[in-house]
Amino acid sequence: MASFSRTVFKTLKKNNILQYRTYVNPFTRTWNILSKEAKSGFKKNYDYDIEHTDIVVIGGGFIGSSVAYWLKTKAGEGLSVVVLDKDPIYKKSKKIYSHGVLSQHYSLLENIYLSQYSGEFLRNIKEHLVEGIDIQFYPHGYLTLASEKYANKLENNMSLLKESGINNKLLTVEEIQRAYPWIDTTGIKLGCVSTESEGIFDANALLNGFIVKSKQLGACYIQGEVVSFDIERQQDALMEGVPPGSYKKTNTLTYKAEDGQERNLKFAICIVAAGHESHNIARLLKIGLGDGLLQIGLPIEKREYNVYSIEETNNDVPADLNSPYVMDTSGLWLIKNGLRNNVMCGQIPSFLKDNDISVQEHMFRTSLTTRYPKLSKSKVKLLSKEIVDCNTYDDSGILGAHVYHNNLIFATGFGRQGVQHSPGIGRAVAELIIEGQYTTIDLTRFGFDRLLMDEPLIESNMY
Repeated sequence: MASFSRTVFKTLKKNNILQYRTYVNPFTRTWNILSKEAKSGFKKNYDYDIEHTDIVVIGGGFIGSSVAYWLKTKAGEGLSVVVLDKDPIYKKSKKIYSHGVLSQHYSLLENIYLSQYSGEFLRNIKEHLVEGIDIQFYPHGYLTLASEKYANKLENNMSLLKESGINNKLLTVEEIQRAYPWIDTTGIKLGCVSTESEGIFDANALLNGFIVKSKQLGACYIQGEVVSFDIERQQDALMEGVPPGSYKKTNTLTYKAEDGQERNLKFAICIVAAGHESHNIARLLKIGLGDGLLQIGLPIEKREYNVYSIEETNNDVPADLNSPYVMDTSGLWLIKNGLRNNVMCGQIPSFLKDNDISVQEHMFRTSLTTRYPKLSKSKVKLLSKEIVDCNTYDDSGILGAHVYHNNLIFATGFGRQGVQHSPGIGRAVAELIIEGQYTTIDLTRFGFDRLLMDEPLIESNMY
């Protein structure tokens, strides 16, 4: 991917089509569309009669529903918002186990600030969402283990965390052994533990809270799969690097509704927050299939992994609520399951390739018995199979407007971090649309244009 991006970058630079960076913020221009194309007084009933909307959000998961919540919170009746979801998570009874983790162990300031805001949001969640919401937040420490390969990064990152107001402590191997005797420290060089604003929470409750509040504020949720976009040539539009008269724009999509019928929806701004399906949505708009600014595709893929429960543990294995969330250098994670008498664990899948589940399971069991030998004879039960959207370019999220389709905003590729970061990401998208820029946390570096510039944004404190 990197060599391909460099080749495209040279081509784009040669043809002088990277000057889009000097343009006025695209959202400032897009606001003019709202008054011309998006009709006021749209129907308030939540059915398939809706034909126009100011904002359409593709994807009703954590990020998409957070976007809807923040848009309606900030703009109220001033913006109409429709959320299109192909397969609504909130209609399923399946519980999401591994994504409800709040951590501040990051090396990118953007991730640190987002997680800090999430801590604030969750502490005051009843003020933000619905009064009766119970996310069952259980605070505890977060212990990161580093091998020789990652020790220097972990040590250097500790000062960054402290500068950001996060209390943490660097642990030697001997200190890890004394504090956590149930951990085998073979291959471990250092550890880092922090105890503030970190813990686990009920991810399903957070998602339902976003959805319920968004609907109360006037957002419309429709079950439907986007099948196409109406892309029209704009004869009078000019864009740097695009031949005059050839620029094409979209403001209408077609979706297949739950009843099997295809319906059109006209919009001013489209937000793609469809998780691993975002790649397919982008291809409908020729992103990755065209030339110039459309040459680079959206590098989002599906990653599936198992979450396990260890029901039978002995007294040497963490069983109390104060046991920390442990992230191993191999990507193995383990945590006490709230007030329940079991331990949850799993292994983060590689973002470079999608390994077979059987291969993942073998790697997981090897890592588990190596790091926690006292669990080698415990009963390990498959709890669930969970899915994340993975950015195969640099494993960081993609957020912001596309460089060609300037009324298209991506909010995808954040993987497991998308759940805990969703309050801040949703707020950021609302700021872009309403204010024309980020006003709280500057997330510019998450933008799509880093793919064109071949400037990966690497989070080094996450295995």
